[in-house]
Amino acid sequence: MKVIPWLLGASLVLGSASAKDQITLYVAGAQLPDVQALVQAFNQVHPEITVQVFRSGAGEVVAKLRAELETGNPQPDLIWLVGEGFFRELSQRGLLMRIAPTFPGLPPQYVYEGGRYYEVRLLHNIIAVNSRRVRALPKTWADLTKEDYRGQVVMADPNFSGPALVALGYLSDRYGFGFWEAMKRNGMAVEQSNPVLQQKLARGEYSLAITNDYGVRQEIAKGAPLRIVYPQDGVIVAPTPIGIPTWSRRPDLAEKFLRFLLSERGQRVFVERGYLPVLPGIPAPADAPSRLVSVRGREASAEILERFNALFGLRR
Repeated sequence: MKVIPWLLGASLVLGSASAKDQITLYVAGAQLPDVQALVQAFNQVHPEITVQVFRSGAGEVVAKLRAELETGNPQPDLIWLVGEGFFRELSQRGLLMRIAPTFPGLPPQYVYEGGRYYEVRLLHNIIAVNSRRVRALPKTWADLTKEDYRGQVVMADPNFSGPALVALGYLSDRYGFGFWEAMKRNGMAVEQSNPVLQQKLARGEYSLAITNDYGVRQEIAKGAPLRIVYPQDGVIVAPTPIGIPTWSRRPDLAEKFLRFLLSERGQRVFVERGYLPVLPGIPAPADAPSRLVSVRGREASAEILERFNALFGLRR
């Protein structure tokens, strides 16, 4: 495997096929080792296909793709993001191919716009807790504003992180922007990404985090003293759509990769990496509850993001 830094993300190339048997995947909302595991499993089924990957935060991936579209040279054969906003935009512009929804067992709620894009795994925003630093666990999102947690909470930057942008949107809709003003008064910190804050949480630099579930499971598997709290007022489901753009040079190969992700084998790789599957009958990660009170989130509006940036002194 060859790993090459590229902009604020990273690129990897797996396989040894010729350029004509190569596809490029732009992805956010999955760490590079997760993508590597998926591509390696895919190559066990399709060794003839090379997969080139650009991975970064959702904000950076969308910015890169917008710049490529403006110059008339978009690169990805497959796009996989967090949040539906950009996919709706591409769909409205007629830039997404329709892939017939013929995936055995796939529930219809994971098929978007008749097959223009799909959900291939479930990503949840939860509260992560360092159990060595916190004795009284929060029960709801609103609990994080309490004095008990002053200066102990962190979240990822919603300008960079797709899950954080969805959390910002949902919690603003649910509690009003006053929730974030209360979090600011309570000393909430903002880190660039979920992987960074999860590692700091594991080291005890923070006590609690608004973050995604799969990354916390990965840290727990490494021995970190972390615990996942599923808020009683709803675990926030962050949409993570994947689709094939009309400009794809090899849509046939891109579809094979999509179909692998929605196969039993692909779903089991997701579970091994700490994600919840979308296909029924695939066992979830061992620590996942049998039932979740979940709510579907959406990205914060530009207005809410601007207010958040001003409140926390982030880029504008």
